[in-house]
Amino acid sequence: MFSWLKKEGEKTESIENVVEGLKRIYRTKLLPLELHYQFHDFHSPQLEEPDFDAKPMILLVGQYSTGKTTFIKYLLERDFPG
Repeated sequence: MFSWLKKEGEKTESIENVVEGLKRIYRTKLLPLELHYQFHDFHSPQLEEPDFDAKPMILLVGQYSTGKTTFIKYLLERDFPG
């Protein structure tokens, strides 16, 4: 059941691409656990290729005039029309 734990003397493979590495780790380590415990039957569907390839989205929430736009400008290091 705990085959995902690293065994003694096991060599780790290098990961060239972060997205490909995440896909591989999900398929080999996490997905078998989700299938074993039937996670997809009661929570959310299994992740597909587009879930990993999509650009991340961030939601910034806050009260009026608390610095949301200023924070975005700081992160982008330039003016932002907002």
